[in-house]
Amino acid sequence: MAKKVKDHILIVDDKINNIYALEQILGQPGRNLISATNGNDALKIALNQEIDLILLDVQMPGMDGFEVAQILKSNKRTSETPIIFVTAEKKDHKFVMKGFEEGAIDYLYKPLNPDITQAKVSVLLQLHRQQRELIEKNQALENYALLINNSADLICIINGASLRFEEVNEAVYPLLGYTPQEMKGSSLLNYLSDEGQERIKELAKEYQPSFSFEVLMFTKDGEHRFFSWNIVHKHNLWFASGRDITRQKKADFEIKQLNVTLERNIAQLQLTNKELESFSYSVSHDLRAPLRSINGYAQMIEEDHAHEISEEARRMLKVIRNNAKKMGTLIDDLLSFSRMGRKEITRVNIDFNKLLEPIITDLKQTAPPGTKITIHALHNTQGDPALLSQVFINLISNAIKYSSKKETPEVEIGSNEKEDEIEFYVKDNGAGFDMQYAHKLFGVFQRLHSNDEFEGTGVGLAIVQRIVVKHGGKVWAEGKLDEGATFYFSLPKTNNPPI
Repeated sequence: MAKKVKDHILIVDDKINNIYALEQILGQPGRNLISATNGNDALKIALNQEIDLILLDVQMPGMDGFEVAQILKSNKRTSETPIIFVTAEKKDHKFVMKGFEEGAIDYLYKPLNPDITQAKVSVLLQLHRQQRELIEKNQALENYALLINNSADLICIINGASLRFEEVNEAVYPLLGYTPQEMKGSSLLNYLSDEGQERIKELAKEYQPSFSFEVLMFTKDGEHRFFSWNIVHKHNLWFASGRDITRQKKADFEIKQLNVTLERNIAQLQLTNKELESFSYSVSHDLRAPLRSINGYAQMIEEDHAHEISEEARRMLKVIRNNAKKMGTLIDDLLSFSRMGRKEITRVNIDFNKLLEPIITDLKQTAPPGTKITIHALHNTQGDPALLSQVFINLISNAIKYSSKKETPEVEIGSNEKEDEIEFYVKDNGAGFDMQYAHKLFGVFQRLHSNDEFEGTGVGLAIVQRIVVKHGGKVWAEGKLDEGATFYFSLPKTNNPPI
């Protein structure tokens, strides 16, 4: 339950007995009686706190009641505070008129009549309270009007029966090009297409406490704009707000068109991928057949005519067979690279130290004698075990290959934990590379060393990059000629969607 607000009454009289008498007459619940015995104290009280009514003695030493009233009425804070003059002597007409001129609402004459005093005070307090409430309501209405007219949305009142605008805010001008005066009295139907008119007529037939709709409207210049309307129906009036959603509608349409185009492109891409896959297998088969023939016939010549051919011819036949074998390896690598772009990845938690155990065991069997492979404790994250095994196989086998000509080949494998990713590295003390060519490392067929120095097809690092990128990570390398190289790749800590 709300607490009742007290009425604050200030009694000003230089005689304590008179103050006491007024307190006895006026004292009751809901009233706060405050007293002052001179004009200066009265002004301090009135100017520093809320006072609802002042009973002011006319004759006081120093500053009399007329002077106090004059100061109070000239101050913005107290100008509306009602004043009742209390007097015993100055009852002449000219003194009474002077009191009214100084802002008095009424007079009380001593000796005081309790009933009249109580009645006048009660009426004036009620009038003052009503005036204060009216001022507050007017202020609230002004604030609402200010808010409504500064809104970017069209806010209005529409007659539910005639569909005519009764009130319209200022936003109508920038939105539709009409002034509020032009809109008032006109029908909402005037600004709609035939389809929109029929829809609004249907909505108006049935009472709904609140409803919403979207409709196409015409501006004063004939431009089309989409509006989203929210209506509250009360007392046969539509209290309505309309928002211009033309840009949103246009964006939605463009997105829809883009989605249609995207779906068409995806379908075309899927068809292309199927054709590419079919082409890859066809090329693989068509290329492997002549390679098998070349290798087979070279071997037959070498075996069946061994006693007829010279050493130089035997060397050339060996070159032919080696190149055919190298071509077969290249075909296999290209097919692997092609399939990698279409392969879906599966994310699971991986223990990378366990993942590397069989890989290291296999690679050590073909590594040069004395090759030192150091594996630090690796951080774990999620990924596709099969694909990431291929990444480590390619990087570690490269490190072994390019450090094989060192007296003591060394390969180091480790990881570092970053803020939102795990960074893995494979380091060797081998041939290294010039950093100005680092951007070529991960391209297909891009090699920084000749085939005479180190054999390879130039596809392995491209496969590494494709796998890592599909996991949402990145790959890079650092190196220096004849001082080794370090290849890095990162994997997200979180389970990011695969690419």
